[in-house]
Amino acid sequence: MSSRSIAGPAARPVAADAGRRFDWLVLAAIAWLVGGLFADGWAHNNALPDSFWTVWHAIFYSGYAACAAVLLGAIALRRPAAASWRDAIPRGYRAAVAGIVVFGFGGLFDMAWHTAFGIELGNDALLSPSHLMLGLGLFLIVSGPFLASARRPDDASLAQRLPMVASVLAIFLLLTFFTMYSGPYSNFLGAAGNGTSSDRIFRGLLGMFLFSGFIAGLLLLVLRRTTLPVGAITIILGLDGVAMILMTNRNTPLDAQLAFSAVAIGAGIVGDVLLWRLRPSAARPLALRLLVTLLPMTYFGLYFAAIGVRYGFGWSGNFLSGSVVSCGALGLLLSFVAMPPEGDPG
Repeated sequence: MSSRSIAGPAARPVAADAGRRFDWLVLAAIAWLVGGLFADGWAHNNALPDSFWTVWHAIFYSGYAACAAVLLGAIALRRPAAASWRDAIPRGYRAAVAGIVVFGFGGLFDMAWHTAFGIELGNDALLSPSHLMLGLGLFLIVSGPFLASARRPDDASLAQRLPMVASVLAIFLLLTFFTMYSGPYSNFLGAAGNGTSSDRIFRGLLGMFLFSGFIAGLLLLVLRRTTLPVGAITIILGLDGVAMILMTNRNTPLDAQLAFSAVAIGAGIVGDVLLWRLRPSAARPLALRLLVTLLPMTYFGLYFAAIGVRYGFGWSGNFLSGSVVSCGALGLLLSFVAMPPEGDPG
């Protein structure tokens, strides 16, 4: 009797990479999930009646159910052709599957937290332990298409790599959502005329540093692993800016909303020009350092220009110039942490 008959039939091979169609299916569920999160944020910002049992939470948690159904359903379908349950997970999606588990426990924790302590108000909603646990699950879930795409050839067009770009956009949306109390779209948007107290100024400055760190850090994370197609930075910065402005600034005049949306889109366009001309990558560290230095400076240069035109400058020239340069310096410093110079044992 052959060893094959004793051991039973060999498992049929299963492709590690589930492909771009699967990425799009996951992204549809992610859009549902992140859309529910922003709908809930909009409801909080508009002071609508809130409890755990609201339509906003229903959209949010049904989006999670859609993500779980897509990911776990794919694993179940692939299991008969895989050697193990672990091997049945599509390549790049192990973190997303872990996120499904983390988010599930976070949802139960959130329900218990609300029952015990009531509904959080203001910034407490962004800092409650149950919401931070949900946030961790969200970050893991939305990373799936990016991690899957980062393992494929990186010479594809923007259209072919759009799932990866959308996944990076979702990560950036979560970063700005959970720090909206310090972001450029909510902390001191339009406050130049009456926001000149030292407390307001330096709160805004710290928010600028945080936002610059998000821009530079996310680009460093992506470009160390793969390349970005031209057009990606405009999509990421532009759509994030529009989404955050619509969610957080219900009392801001339409012309101001349009102006600051234009800032985000304009900075994204400049970023894509730099991406095209510099071709930054792990193999071209100088180009990468230039990108993460110049892009935060461009963003806040345009930002202050919009404030000056719309409201007039309420800050000194030293503050304006120094804060913009400091944002670029932060991006540069982060690049040395992410990519130490050759020969540096660190």
